[in-house]
Amino acid sequence: MDYQKLTEKQKRVLEIIIGQIKTLGFSPTIREIRDRCQIKSLRGVTLQLEKLEEAGLLSRKKGARNIRIDPSLLQPDQGYFSVPLMSSSIPAGTAFFAEDHVDKYIKISLLQSRGLKNVFAVEVSGDSMIGAGINSGDIAIIAPQPVANDGEIIAALYENGVTLKRFRIVEGRAMLFPANPKYKPILENFSIQGKLISLIPQKKTLPN
Repeated sequence: MDYQKLTEKQKRVLEIIIGQIKTLGFSPTIREIRDRCQIKSLRGVTLQLEKLEEAGLLSRKKGARNIRIDPSLLQPDQGYFSVPLMSSSIPAGTAFFAEDHVDKYIKISLLQSRGLKNVFAVEVSGDSMIGAGINSGDIAIIAPQPVANDGEIIAALYENGVTLKRFRIVEGRAMLFPANPKYKPILENFSIQGKLISLIPQKKTLPN
């Protein structure tokens, strides 16, 4: 399966559907997908589902929880590969020194990496991104890149450390915003290290 040909929204929708079927045994509703993917309308979700259906990745029947996934995508070892887990956490609060070595390797799926293999993982610490559903102990999957689009959550180098924040352009000025009101935005002296492409909740067990 060539996940690279899917758009970012299609990958996210597919990841949510597969994750819920694996954990709960049934698919999410269109409204649930809309809310979790932050898609503006139910029609927008339907368009993504139609594209995934055309690609042969899922099928739909009548009913609220009507999505059926290709059984091969539900296999526990489907598409898993090893990525480096950095020994230094990304603090979701204050910046923290990032050491240049790998603590160990973990296995993630192609869906969790959005089809990319040149990625690395870090463990989140702190609470500055809780408003975005990012909690201390979560594993953040990062795609290395030096630029980002407005609104994306990124890993940024700041004061000799790396921090996870939302990148915003305000009146032409690049800034980093937390998702917790007790923290202040970072307004300068930072550089983008990579973009958050997936998040593995702290309670989810990674394959050995």
